[in-house]
Amino acid sequence: MDSNNKSLSNFDDIFDKTTHYGKYQLYMLVLIQYAMITSAGNYIFISFASLKPTCEDKTFHELNLQNPCYLIKNCPTNQTKYFFFSLYQEDNFICPNNFNAPYQLQTLQAIGSGTGAIVGGLLADKYGRKWITYIGSVVMITSGLIGSFSPSLNILAIGMFGMGISYGMLIDASMTLASETVGPKYRLIQMLAFQWSLALQISSIIAYLTGEWRKYLLIINSIGIPLFFLLLFWEESPRWLIQRRRYKESCKSINKINKWNNCKIQFKVDDLIEIKTQSEEDKSKTFFIHHLISNIKLAKYTLVLFLSALTVELCISVFIFDVQVLDGNPFINIGLYGLLRLWVPIFIIVLEKTSFFGRRSLFLGSQTFSIICYSVVFFLTYFTMSKFIISLPTIKTTFALLGGIINSSIFFTIYKQYTMELYPTLLRAIAVGTFGLVERIGGGLGPQLIILNNIIGKGSAIGITIIIMILSLITGYLFLPETKNKNMIDFCETEKDTFSISSDTLLSSKEGNEIKEDS
Repeated sequence: MDSNNKSLSNFDDIFDKTTHYGKYQLYMLVLIQYAMITSAGNYIFISFASLKPTCEDKTFHELNLQNPCYLIKNCPTNQTKYFFFSLYQEDNFICPNNFNAPYQLQTLQAIGSGTGAIVGGLLADKYGRKWITYIGSVVMITSGLIGSFSPSLNILAIGMFGMGISYGMLIDASMTLASETVGPKYRLIQMLAFQWSLALQISSIIAYLTGEWRKYLLIINSIGIPLFFLLLFWEESPRWLIQRRRYKESCKSINKINKWNNCKIQFKVDDLIEIKTQSEEDKSKTFFIHHLISNIKLAKYTLVLFLSALTVELCISVFIFDVQVLDGNPFINIGLYGLLRLWVPIFIIVLEKTSFFGRRSLFLGSQTFSIICYSVVFFLTYFTMSKFIISLPTIKTTFALLGGIINSSIFFTIYKQYTMELYPTLLRAIAVGTFGLVERIGGGLGPQLIILNNIIGKGSAIGITIIIMILSLITGYLFLPETKNKNMIDFCETEKDTFSISSDTLLSSKEGNEIKEDS
């Protein structure tokens, strides 16, 4: 870099001297969207694989319809109708004794996903973001293919657990990497790469065309195989490398990204050593979950994001894993759920360009809207009315989809952005992983709450979901700051905020001289 330029004190200064967004960042965005096809497809697999057939025999007792295994066995073949050849219909796979197995499989996937999120977060903060992302993609596709060829329920369970682990590792590590390699002006836009709008539509089309759960898993995972090659062109996060004081590798990574972006500026190790880092003692330290509440400010942020993470998958899973409670064709419902989210990226980009909409207003506004929609569904659950212009189930479906769309798109994006911007670099991946675990807990609770509807009473699942969403809204209003266009936090700046580590945040002169000699 030109010696006449001002020295760098923060990593985001690099983007001011080069570019905030270029071909490399666009390549990451496109590749992440491509990976989302398999990731989302595996996630909603049970939505299709658990579709229950219906019996058109008028003499068939209504109570027996709740047990799909009994229905398949006793309903006349010519009176049995189904959208999709599900797990129930394969001989001796889950029927006759395990008709709740699909919900248990989804919970197992959620447990695997939470495990992957925590383990992936720890490893990504310790060893880097790139290779954890790569390992996650390998596990994702391999597990999906194992599931498609599974000879028994136990093997499918192993595949589902593997899909869950990969989801936690791939999504959370790549999200951290993507946010750390883009300038502040476009950080929120890069997060839009993790939207499932297109992926859900493609998954629904594949489910409709294949018509059978094994073929669906085979196709949706075969699509992702090129990731094994394409992900190799990603660079390790130079921001993370600097905080680990691996300046040579960081310099190499930055210069490769600049080459992608047709930027002629080349950095040397000398240019990077003035960027503030954690202490020398801290450069190889492993951070854990308890560091997220190590001071009052972080504890407040963690409380808000914990509650927010819990709602992200919970508010969708109470519907999407019991998709037949919604009115209409299940393929259309899930595809429509993706289609209706296509406007979200444009909406967020427009608001990002305004001066009066920030992270905080989007967080509070989107969660409030979702609460209103879900409250309408909750109250309508206890009413019956004759069809006038539109049926009651259709009204419930409309509000459920609207609330879910806003929560899983706008709210999800802002909540994740807050996670990236409120925690320092060496704690960022474990923060993402921890809240990823909480998301999966919500995803695991969803199928169980659906069962709870039959035990406690209808509306139980969505009622509990609304309460958690309200708590997220209240704590967010009380504790969240505005972070729009502000630099990401690379380290804790004061002694009291440094998790009881050394206050030495700069290189010693001896170490600095050694690095300069190496360069």
